[in-house]
Amino acid sequence: MHRIATAPGDWQPGETGTVLVEQTPAPIVFLTAADTELQALAAAVSSLPPDFAAVRGVNLLRLQQQVVIDQYAETVLSHARAIVLRVLGGRAYWSYGLEVVTELARSRGIALVVLPGDEQVDLELIEHSTVPLTLAGLLWQYCKAGGAVNLGRALQVLSDSCFSSNYRPGSPIETPRTGLYETTEVDPHRPTVGILFYRAHLLSANTGVIDALATALHAKGLNARCVYAYSPKEPESLTILGKYFQGIDCLINTTSFSLARLDADEPDLSFWEALDVPVLQAVLSSDTEERWAADNRGLSPRDVAMNVALPEVDGRIISRAISFKRADHDNPAIESPIVTYHPQPDRIDFVAELACRWVRLRRTPQAERRIALVLANYPNRDGRLANGVGLDTPASCVAVLKALAEAGYDTGESLPKDGDALIKLLTGTVTNDVEGFDYRPLLQWVEETEYAQFFETLPASVQTSVSERWGPPPGSLRLRPEGLPVSGVRLGNVFVAIQPARGYDSDPALNYHAPDLQPPHPYFAFYYWLRTVLRADAVIHLGKHG
Repeated sequence: MHRIATAPGDWQPGETGTVLVEQTPAPIVFLTAADTELQALAAAVSSLPPDFAAVRGVNLLRLQQQVVIDQYAETVLSHARAIVLRVLGGRAYWSYGLEVVTELARSRGIALVVLPGDEQVDLELIEHSTVPLTLAGLLWQYCKAGGAVNLGRALQVLSDSCFSSNYRPGSPIETPRTGLYETTEVDPHRPTVGILFYRAHLLSANTGVIDALATALHAKGLNARCVYAYSPKEPESLTILGKYFQGIDCLINTTSFSLARLDADEPDLSFWEALDVPVLQAVLSSDTEERWAADNRGLSPRDVAMNVALPEVDGRIISRAISFKRADHDNPAIESPIVTYHPQPDRIDFVAELACRWVRLRRTPQAERRIALVLANYPNRDGRLANGVGLDTPASCVAVLKALAEAGYDTGESLPKDGDALIKLLTGTVTNDVEGFDYRPLLQWVEETEYAQFFETLPASVQTSVSERWGPPPGSLRLRPEGLPVSGVRLGNVFVAIQPARGYDSDPALNYHAPDLQPPHPYFAFYYWLRTVLRADAVIHLGKHG
């Protein structure tokens, strides 16, 4: 075994630089930047005849620094008789490595096949190959078709050409670029939720997350219609997706980036307009669960860009990460860690429940829907009620109320005529302001015993940290005799609420951007009331720091 490292520990997905590389030499080495391709390669090698030449696979992310590339070239690549290199992003992506591998292959007579990592023709890359272009082109067809069977045939073709074997495999097996992948029974009487995922996950049999999500939806009384696509941006793909997703009530999307192509001269939004359903973005994180949990920011900057910021351009509803990558032990077939997406059951259940609620909201008549409009209030004085930077929040709230009424929502018998009237209505009841707290009418509250019972359902770590900061329920903040206050006024099925104190005013040493401040008990009670008493179908935070 050959090893190089500057720090202890095993390699994890996403690591670059000087990391562990352990492999014994083999006649065939396959280098790629795609975890899914390594998965398929391992499956392919496992199904080859026992006497087939040994194959090694490695992720290019493990070969980023020059010292690691040089070490790997000396200990593994120099002993190979054939090397397949798949480079995503052109020559610049792995320029030093490409130079080393090319020079090594030409000086030692190694059969080198350099191919693009995607479907875009890149002659500058392919011309680094030392095999005939016809062979390189054929191997590229197998790689583009993807999957374990095709990669196995590609290896057999390579063996026939370079090692004088006689496998003569069949032609590449093409999987449709877009297709249906059903995992659960379909009940025509149930609402249907669509799930969109990448074709690469299907080809590498990396569909555990999709299966788990479909099962969770089915357990909540929903059908799951799972569809894969090479790229949802392709016009042909959108046409097929439109047929498969016809009649769904909600779509859960697991693909990355923005799909609507708003940068085009004439953006084509016809697919999304025709679909006309909520689109939830479920994140398949490119990081490990351990790193995600240890980082106060949660998702990495790369995940935020690909799976949060850009999808928001489409208007997708961001949910949460439902899986994380895990590097399993070195696969014996190719002596490389195989990175897979491992589903997180509790987070999958959350997204399934979120989809269920969006479906229910979609099927609930407007007049029966319960809406909470939550107004910001920091600092916690009436003079700062419904504040917003660059926004006349009270006037905006009245405009929202009028729009809801015109759309058929129950907003009561009369609405405030303007922002001033709304503020007067709100300040006629208990607010966060200490003045008037004891004698203004309190219209909604949570009794202390009821809140204590709810508090006991929270995770033990949450109970402990909140109690350490604010004392055991109901806490150290001022309360009314009725219980924990819920400030706001009801207008029909719409509740115009004042967001309770977050705790910053109670401790001047805290900055209002402190990410680790535990909310006080009235804050928990407020959202408990919205969920279980009001049973809000939708919550809108309006104004600063919502």
